[in-house]
Amino acid sequence: MPFDATIALEAIHQALTSAMADVTFDVEPDPAAAALSFVHPAHDATILVVVEAADPHHQVPTLLLAVVLGDWQDARGETGGAALFALNAKLMTCAVGLMPLNEDELALALCKRVPLDSLPPDQVLPALEDMIWEYAAISGWLEGGSPERPGEPPAPLTDLQPPRPRLITSLDEA
Repeated sequence: MPFDATIALEAIHQALTSAMADVTFDVEPDPAAAALSFVHPAHDATILVVVEAADPHHQVPTLLLAVVLGDWQDARGETGGAALFALNAKLMTCAVGLMPLNEDELALALCKRVPLDSLPPDQVLPALEDMIWEYAAISGWLEGGSPERPGEPPAPLTDLQPPRPRLITSLDEA
């Protein structure tokens, strides 16, 4: 039986529904690229989850997770809006990118694309929340906060940050 992205997305949709019963999900079924979107109730962020069938480039079905940060035209007009891309050097689990929403609208979004079988349906919501938390910590948006001014280093991370293993050690420690 050929791969059907709609069937694969349904398992993710069920897991999200069981975790967030009061959320309204918009689902767009398609055997090649099925998608769902919703507004995360805790973060007031628009979330997109897309399952795509294998293509010549990826060779396996993929899962795209995206957290929409805003309209690219709006961000581009703000002082330092394009500086958001500098966060790519600091973000470890996702990237800031441009995502076409329709023919004439580009969104600035946190993006993560992984092989579909690498992320179980019940781990999609934790992965999205990790992306949101990481962006908030790195960009200066912590609860009730505001983004840092462009060019300033982010505020020191508080004890809200869970410990992370160091992947790269300094030359002094080597």
